[in-house]
Amino acid sequence: MSLSSDLQNLLQPTAAAQSRPSEVLRPSPPAPRGWEAGVRYEPGGTMVVTAPAAEQPPASEADWRARVEELGLAIPDGFRVRLVEARHDPAAWHRDAQGEDAVTRPVWRCRYVVEPATPAWMSTGDIDALVRDAMRRRRKPRTPVDAAERALVVVYADAQAGKVGRDGGTPELIGRIAERFDRLDDHIRDLKAIGQAPTAAYWMDAGDCVENYENTGQQAHTNDLTLTEMIRVHRRITFEGLDRLAGRFDRVVAATCGSNHGRVRRGREAVGPPSDDWGIEVMSQVADAYARNTDAYGHVSFVLPERWREAVSLDVAGMTVGLAHGHQYPRPEKAADWWRAQSFGRQAIADAAILITGHFHHFRAQQLGNGRLWIQAPTLDNGSDWYTARSGEVSTAGLLVFSVGPDGWDHLRLL
Repeated sequence: MSLSSDLQNLLQPTAAAQSRPSEVLRPSPPAPRGWEAGVRYEPGGTMVVTAPAAEQPPASEADWRARVEELGLAIPDGFRVRLVEARHDPAAWHRDAQGEDAVTRPVWRCRYVVEPATPAWMSTGDIDALVRDAMRRRRKPRTPVDAAERALVVVYADAQAGKVGRDGGTPELIGRIAERFDRLDDHIRDLKAIGQAPTAAYWMDAGDCVENYENTGQQAHTNDLTLTEMIRVHRRITFEGLDRLAGRFDRVVAATCGSNHGRVRRGREAVGPPSDDWGIEVMSQVADAYARNTDAYGHVSFVLPERWREAVSLDVAGMTVGLAHGHQYPRPEKAADWWRAQSFGRQAIADAAILITGHFHHFRAQQLGNGRLWIQAPTLDNGSDWYTARSGEVSTAGLLVFSVGPDGWDHLRLL
């Protein structure tokens, strides 16, 4: 049975109908990745809207709103449209009509945010409540002192025993240090009074313990001690400082580092490895003496640099603290660069969160990187007159102290 002519005509596509499929199969070139037109819904009702490309950039807030609404979006009451990104594409593919070839023509691609016109918490009443609630919040319980490890760090730097300057000679130096030790006793008592009593103490000798005779020509004419007397004075001061800490704390750690005035020299040239240093030798002597009386000093330990290194690092209440003299770089402003290079080279202070240095005879503290702290310790000496004559700067003598606890470092003071 054959189909009727009317039915055959009905099923036969017309010429116009035959042309439509070819047009549908030639879509407009797609937008660059990430710029496809659409909407992303965020928590709280915010919408991120990517609008279709347009030949002209948006001219006003009303234009922003119109372009968002062209996508069929209704802007809720109390919301606003904000332009957050606009990019000019000078060579975008464009097809004016179906069936025509694509050409390049500049377009603007824009992204908008539909958000509350005024966040709820910014109203006057809510701001008052925000401040009131924050100020009246219940304070978190303080960590009990007996459950938290807290360490007292005492930085003894640049005493340069035997040096004579504007502030005197050896008698004045010893008197100055004795007074600082008394202030240290007061500081320990103050910490206990506020519930921040340390449970351990760290004696950090930052170097230049003696003036020496080989650094400059004037030392032979200005020093008031012989080299062995300088070493003897420094050794006895170190004994006194450590004895005060050993009598108050169940754990004491003493550390030192190599330095330029402490280095053993022939003329101005250093001899031997970096560990050939009078400050390191004195600390070794003190360690030997304490080892003879473990009943009184068994809780005191010592940290010295490795034979071919000048710096040390040690764990202080869970925080890595580095100690270096600071003569490794020419100016204090170069400390950060030197520290970064040491970290890259995986040296002794690479992982330190706090770096203590001396050498430059003045106090300075600077935060570096992500949570690191550089502390430049003040001097204890009789004054650097050559530097004052050159720069006009006068450094203030002091014994630097700070604490390390479960919340990081605190109570940094100059005694």
